[in-house]
Amino acid sequence: MESRHTDFPCLYVDGDGEEEADKPVKIAVITFAFNNSEIIHNLRKRGIMIQKEQWKKMDKIQKKMSDRLANSQELLDKMQTPVSCFMSFETEEGKSRGELYNETVELEDYAHYRTFLGSEIDVR
Repeated sequence: MESRHTDFPCLYVDGDGEEEADKPVKIAVITFAFNNSEIIHNLRKRGIMIQKEQWKKMDKIQKKMSDRLANSQELLDKMQTPVSCFMSFETEEGKSRGELYNETVELEDYAHYRTFLGSEIDVR
């Protein structure tokens, strides 16, 4: 992603010199979000049972989660597949190029950046 953003047209947000256009865009942090709402929901329910000291109900929820995870490869795959990511850039220039990602990949010179790992990218 850094090379893509570096390749995009410079917006000169951090300066107006030619050296600004040649600076690589660096990503400071990437955080992924996963499709794991089912397990989070059950963990919350289990936490409530622990809080209320309802150990039999807690055991029942724990068994349900364990059985589900042990017997569903589909669920495991779903929980380990990123569904979105959050990127923080080191500079305002990088952030600004990121905000224009969808518009930039519509340009002919950057159309090859529309997909990543076989999926279309939608920046919001």
